[in-house]
Amino acid sequence: MAEALETIDGIARRLGRDVYYLALVDEAGGFRDIYTDVSEITDWLDARQIGWSLCAGFDENAVWIEGGPGCIFLDVHPDLGPEAMEMVEALFMNAEGEPSVSGYAPAMLRLMKALSFAGRDDPDYWENF
Repeated sequence: MAEALETIDGIARRLGRDVYYLALVDEAGGFRDIYTDVSEITDWLDARQIGWSLCAGFDENAVWIEGGPGCIFLDVHPDLGPEAMEMVEALFMNAEGEPSVSGYAPAMLRLMKALSFAGRDDPDYWENF
């Protein structure tokens, strides 16, 4: 059965808060496809009981109907899950605050930014594509 994938900005709007995620990136810093195998990372998250879901990445200037950038939403509340984020940051960021695991860039999407694209939640928005 097909699974509907949310966008990371849609998740932020649905939850009504800032959200953490791992952007899937290539060596040049561009987006990697949503269908990239991420099982090694999701197994690591599962082993640490950090909730996650695969979702479509966020780009202000584009909307993808099929494929496009991917990311892994980290189901960690910014105020209530500091231990989980410490584990994630310890693995995915070096001492200089730069990504340390090839292919993944830790990020946070602010709710205010996500709200500025709330028009994408309107079903009529998608019918125009």
